[in-house]
Amino acid sequence: MSSTNTSPSPRGRRRLDMGELAMQIFLFSVGLAISLPIIIAAFTSFKAPQEVITYPPKFFPSEWTLRNYEVAFSAVPFARFLLNSFIQSSLITVGQVLFSVLAAFALATLDFPGREAIFFIIIGSLMIPFELTFIPNFQFVTGLGWANAYSGLTIPFLASAFGVFLLRQFFLSIPRDLHDASLIDGASNWRYLWTIVVPLSKGAIGAFAIFAFLSAWNQYLWPLVITDTVEMRTIQIGIRFFMTNIERGADWGAVMAGSIIALLPTLAAFLVAQKQLVKGIAMTGLKG
Repeated sequence: MSSTNTSPSPRGRRRLDMGELAMQIFLFSVGLAISLPIIIAAFTSFKAPQEVITYPPKFFPSEWTLRNYEVAFSAVPFARFLLNSFIQSSLITVGQVLFSVLAAFALATLDFPGREAIFFIIIGSLMIPFELTFIPNFQFVTGLGWANAYSGLTIPFLASAFGVFLLRQFFLSIPRDLHDASLIDGASNWRYLWTIVVPLSKGAIGAFAIFAFLSAWNQYLWPLVITDTVEMRTIQIGIRFFMTNIERGADWGAVMAGSIIALLPTLAAFLVAQKQLVKGIAMTGLKG
């Protein structure tokens, strides 16, 4: 009885290992280059004020200090900015997930006239630049008296065409027989959605929720124009206060400290949900 040895030769395995090593080095270099501004900001946030503007600049602080973080929380209502960003991002995330699930389920599962046309209109809205609808949205929201309020910060962003597209594509991969069987058993579409479709789609829904939260958290232009009181500013706008201080001028150490604080929630969300995020993206195919 003869057997065929399919294991790679030592020479082939060595070439493969070298190739993997080269790829790992390349990926590490790219990741380091992308992360370098954040690393520099983190070290700068622990430098003394006079060392921040020293030339030539030093990469590591000569003397580690938390003074910049103390300034960040004492010079401006930084905690209020954080609270506003949490409320705004949470409401937008919940709204986008809820409306996207409902719309995607209807477009993927239910049969009604004009279903495809409605889907293509939603997809078409992705091609309209935000700048084109910015002024009409601003006039509409201010006309309703929602400026300087959480309603003005959140309601224009409660629906997401990208979320509808993403979840519809995943819902299409769920066997149609499950829907037919649930109807035969007497379940309504509403019950089928919340007891079968949503539990099967936790990965895709979780991935979209992370995208929605990160997008809302990093908003800058809309919160800048729709709010003009300090109490309603978000964290992204609040960091700007350290650059325009009339008494001290630009406090770059406090700017770096504020940037690191603003980065922490999104970094924590990504690290906690990293596995779910990758799994959700992998499961969300492009079935049309």
